Amino acid sequence: MELTGFAYLVFFLLVLAAHHYLRAHGGWQKAMLTAASYYFYATIDWRFMGLLAAFTVINYSAGEVVLRVRSLALRRAAVAAAVVASLAMLGYFKYLNFFAAMLNSMAQWMGQDALLPLVSVLLPVGISFMTFQAISYPIDLYAGRLQKTCSFGDFALFIAFFPRLLAGPIVPAAYFLPQLEQPVRVSEDQRFEGLALVLRGVVKKVLLADTLGSHLVDPAFANPGVYSSAFLWLAMFGYSLQAYLDLSGYTDMALGAARMLGYRLPSNFNRPYLATSVANFWQRWHISMSSFFRNYLYTPLSAAWSAPAWLNLLIVFVAIGLWHGAGWNFVVYGLLHGSLVALEHLRSEARTARGLPAPVYRGLRLALQVALIFSIVSLTRILFRSESLAVAGSYLAAMAGPLDGRFPLSLSALLALAAAALLHFTPMRWRELLMAAVNRQPAWAFGANFAAITYLSIVFTRGNGGFIYFQF
Repeated sequence: MELTGFAYLVFFLLVLAAHHYLRAHGGWQKAMLTAASYYFYATIDWRFMGLLAAFTVINYSAGEVVLRVRSLALRRAAVAAAVVASLAMLGYFKYLNFFAAMLNSMAQWMGQDALLPLVSVLLPVGISFMTFQAISYPIDLYAGRLQKTCSFGDFALFIAFFPRLLAGPIVPAAYFLPQLEQPVRVSEDQRFEGLALVLRGVVKKVLLADTLGSHLVDPAFANPGVYSSAFLWLAMFGYSLQAYLDLSGYTDMALGAARMLGYRLPSNFNRPYLATSVANFWQRWHISMSSFFRNYLYTPLSAAWSAPAWLNLLIVFVAIGLWHGAGWNFVVYGLLHGSLVALEHLRSEARTARGLPAPVYRGLRLALQVALIFSIVSLTRILFRSESLAVAGSYLAAMAGPLDGRFPLSLSALLALAAAALLHFTPMRWRELLMAAVNRQPAWAFGANFAAITYLSIVFTRGNGGFIYFQF
């Protein structure tokens, strides 16, 4: 049985209690966290534990070769073998049928029979996050970002650490493994800070994202032809806010849970819908993923061949699109964002060549630019939300339709939209002041608020779906 809602809360409290009890025994403490993480993943499907173990053994072994073998050729071969093996596992589980269907379509277009059969493959939850995190270890060792290997037990915990296992953030080995070498000391302030992050994540996910999904987004995308085009436009913007609140809510909970256990995970969002360009959006959105593609794909690609930057950007963004899902809608999603970022890059180069300064946005001009980029990103998210290009096309066609259809905007959806907009577009210092005020509460008040939000979450989660990014 998958651990969600109240069951996950009980699981986490038990882990937290065991972690505190073992505070004087660092080795046992980490072993307990590893076992708990494997159990957590096994509640989704027990077979997934084998995948965790495979990623661990393959990439740890490659890391040992990198630092213990003198031959440069063997070190390179070990890194390449680990990356290829890890990506092959990802490809089998996530992309096998996509590429088989593509080859079959090409064969049929050429007048031949289908070449490959489609097979039923169970997609392991969070495999994309797991793959990238695992291959960062031998790569970081080879590149010198890590100066020494870790113990096998520490690496197993790094791969399986349950707070970030299913939907990130993607934590490079060079960021997390050094933390495992230090004794864990968790102060009362850290626990309160972590709990405040967990509560913020629950509010984002359950009270806002799920409400937007069930009361606005899901009905609109399920049958766009029966609704007013104005309702469909509103649902499109609502989905952008839902996607942000869903993933950033999970991230807040992951950061908070890790903080309560004595570990730090990197921040993953920086008000992405305040971006003034598409490139700036990707600097703010899902930062750990964007950073991974920049550091582990774009930079090596740019160094390996002399292709123009715009071509490398297109390749990287197609990879980003495919990382999100095995479908042509995700390929087009990546191509659109890659093309827009490449155009911005070319425009910036042209301005520099002419000696012109970068544009500065203030006041009304800033607001209009932010609104433009938010609208562009939201339009492309139709591809992200739709099951196929055909479904996305149907939704876009309905958006261009008449205004006289149904407009069933409920009070719940309206309040969730207003709260989401306030949460995202108000000044950052307001949020910081609110979080500081929450952390200063007396223990009894904090406990009462935690109980109230937990109760509301249990009530609201009935019938609501899981996290959007669990499919990746």
